[in-house]
Amino acid sequence: MPRISVIQINVNNMDEAIEFYSSKLGFPVESKAHYPDIVKLQQEGMTFLLYRVAKKSQIDYPNVAQTLINVATDDLVGTLERLKRQGVEILHERPVPCPVGIYAGVRDPAGNVLELIEYKKA
Repeated sequence: MPRISVIQINVNNMDEAIEFYSSKLGFPVESKAHYPDIVKLQQEGMTFLLYRVAKKSQIDYPNVAQTLINVATDDLVGTLERLKRQGVEILHERPVPCPVGIYAGVRDPAGNVLELIEYKKA
């Protein structure tokens, strides 16, 4: 059976990407062995890579088919407030309800969209 073993996010500026994913979202850098082309971030369960490419993304979220990464948080409202203070582009004015909890989209410096999600308490 196939399995996903790597999450790769293509970014056009590695230093901006490290600042966003590590300093703002909280994924520590695991390896810069192939910097500035590849940086490995710490993530339990699978490899999480930033990969340098030439151009920014132009994702028309949420209107086009795309692959999304959902990043879990225990306090979505607090996380959004902190990220907004840090200059992160927030794509929803307030969290959006969904069947498993609430979510909000954010855009990284390369134009990639992620959704932050707070799951309902059991």
